Formats: sequence, structure tokens, C-alpha cells
Amino acid sequence: MPLSSSVIAGVFAAASFTTYPAFDRPGSRVEAVIDRGPILEMVVRCADGTGILSFSKIDKKYCTPDQRCTAGLGTAISRLCK
Repeated sequence: MPLSSSVIAGVFAAASFTTYPAFDRPGSRVEAVIDRGPILEMVVRCADGTGILSFSKIDKKYCTPDQRCTAGLGTAISRLCK
């Protein structure tokens, strides 16, 4: 018998989780990390608001929304918060 879409959605929802590094380390630029399996999404604090970076656990690269990727978190944050 095939699995229903609600069961499949529940499995994927249970597989992701969120951590808040800025809660433990005040001043951290990374406010939240959402684990989506092979990809981490990071909410980053910038001077004029926030932005989202992704990190590929497979490629070990950080990517900005304009799809520029780099191996360095600092470089990715600089590109995101320009």
C-alpha cells in the first residue's frame, strides 16, 4: 500500500530542525540554522536587516540568494550583507 502524502510530509518535517546560535552566543551574525537534510539554511544578521544563506553539506559551500557560492562563511556573509 503506498504511503499517503501526509505521512511523507510528516517524515520530512520531522527530519528538519532549527537551532539558534545567537541565543547561546550574543553578537553572533548567524541567528538561526535550519537543517533541511543535505542543505542548511542560515538566517544572518546584516546592518540593514537579515538575509538567508544556504550551506551544502555535500559540496561544503555557502551560497547567497543570487547563487554565488564560496567555501568561506565570512565571504558569503560579506556578499550577502553588502
